[in-house]
Amino acid sequence: MKNFFVTIILIFASFFLINCSFKNENLIKPKKTIPLELLYKEAYKNFEQGKYQDAVELFQEVEKNYGYTEWAAKALLLKSYIYYDSSRYVEALENLKNFKKLYSGNSELAYVEYLIAICLFEQINISARDQTNTRLSFQQFNKVIKNYPNTPYAEDLKLKLDLINDQLAGKEMYVARYYQKREKWLAALKRLTNILEKYQTTIYIEEALHRMVEIHYKIGNIEAAKKYASILGYNFNDSDWFKKSYTIVVDKDFVVQQKNTKKTLREKLKALIN
Repeated sequence: MKNFFVTIILIFASFFLINCSFKNENLIKPKKTIPLELLYKEAYKNFEQGKYQDAVELFQEVEKNYGYTEWAAKALLLKSYIYYDSSRYVEALENLKNFKKLYSGNSELAYVEYLIAICLFEQINISARDQTNTRLSFQQFNKVIKNYPNTPYAEDLKLKLDLINDQLAGKEMYVARYYQKREKWLAALKRLTNILEKYQTTIYIEEALHRMVEIHYKIGNIEAAKKYASILGYNFNDSDWFKKSYTIVVDKDFVVQQKNTKKTLREKLKALIN
């Protein structure tokens, strides 16, 4: 009987050991964490070699496992740049906004704001389409120029600002032409006035002045037509737009403003519009 109990115990023990052995084989072993220095070094190496997908995955590991270190911020910034350089602007903007939220006191915030501006700038559409990104770019450009005036980022954005203004003015001109063609004079004049007031340094200023001449002459406001033609002739007397305007309003009483005046184009337009 004693031997019988010993045998039973041995059988149960063997089942227990087999069962435990089976469970141990199916246990998920914890993933080994790569040391920070090696992880970041490998991520940056992939970044330099243009292996962007591999770099992004490793930078994400840096953020996940070492979020309490300064390297997590660097990883997030480089990941944002990778998305920008890959034309994945929406993802780049999401990461940049996350950077601002997590690292509001970081020394690279000027660059972050600059990269946000560039991502918006790269998404600008043609004049005939929606200009939401253009307006957002304009706001972001001015924000960087105002808050970081002595940085190379501000200098670069100042050069690009003219392109944004041309884009915004182009949209106004596109709509003005549309209204003018359909003889909606007041709506067209409103758009043209926006160009004269806000976008005087753009490539559309000459056309805007000419179309003001056309519309005012068409609706019988001859004196206003002559005044706009005079301003166009004073500032752009060699342009084709002035030649077209001149053929509309020319008579013995029409005189192009003389050059001895010291008023700027802005001052003349302001006096005429107000």
